[in-house]
Amino acid sequence: MHRLNLNLLYPLDAILHAPTLTEAGRRVLLSQSAMSHALRRLRDHFGDDLVAHSGGEQHLTPLGMALRTEVRRVMREVEGTFNYALDFDPLAARQTITVAAPEAIEQMLMGPVLRGLSTDAPGLAVSMVPVDMADPERSLDEGADLLLLPEEAAIDRLETLAILNDHASCMVWDGHPELGSGYEISEEQYLAARHVVTRGEATSLLAVDERGNRLLKARQIGVRTTSQATLPAIVIGSDLVATGSVWLFQFYASIMPLRVIGAPFPTKQTMFVAQWASHRRRDPMLAWFVKRIKEQADRSLVQTIP
Repeated sequence: MHRLNLNLLYPLDAILHAPTLTEAGRRVLLSQSAMSHALRRLRDHFGDDLVAHSGGEQHLTPLGMALRTEVRRVMREVEGTFNYALDFDPLAARQTITVAAPEAIEQMLMGPVLRGLSTDAPGLAVSMVPVDMADPERSLDEGADLLLLPEEAAIDRLETLAILNDHASCMVWDGHPELGSGYEISEEQYLAARHVVTRGEATSLLAVDERGNRLLKARQIGVRTTSQATLPAIVIGSDLVATGSVWLFQFYASIMPLRVIGAPFPTKQTMFVAQWASHRRRDPMLAWFVKRIKEQADRSLVQTIP
């Protein structure tokens, strides 16, 4: 370690993530010759080419692929160390925080939090990005400071705070032609109805038992949409039934002519959690922001349908 210039971490990270050596140099503000020199030193250190070129394209060696995540993790921890501060003044803050969250959480929870920043922390910038539910750690590797996701997708080694409980319900137009003004739907009505679903819907998060899963699979899908945000516009004025987050649906019903009704099967309770890197457990800015999210979740809790 004493013989190694730790400044090489920056070009190493850029080389492992950029499509070309020229682009890697641009990202760390180094010339082509300086990047070539850095690459030679890195190859000597690791005893490996790290990157190879064929057909005009750059390809990582197996060691280069293995180093990508590890180097990015080290870079995050180094940045956290040198940006660390014991005090955080939200009114004076001039920082950016990146939050990876599912669409429903972004709509319901983050909207009020972000609106409050205009007066409480006007210099704090927030970037919202989708969370990769299949590989949430990838979101951290791509720069997310904070993850908001279901507990079953949480990463064991991260700091974790429970935010809210959710479960499935159904949402229909308040003037639905078949369901009247009730707040229940029978299995027969559910199977006879036309349904709207979002692409990539995680049915495993909705039903508790096999009977519920069979009902979900047997639905007559009338409309497939790309986003939960479009559900109200599609459901209003139609005979369609949507199945999803009771938390999100009750928010829609509070501002639009929609009605939330109980699903005709036992629904699964899903805990959503906030997660962040362990090396930032004492980061006052992150602690302040997570507290704001938790407070908003507590304020927004509504009476859910049994």
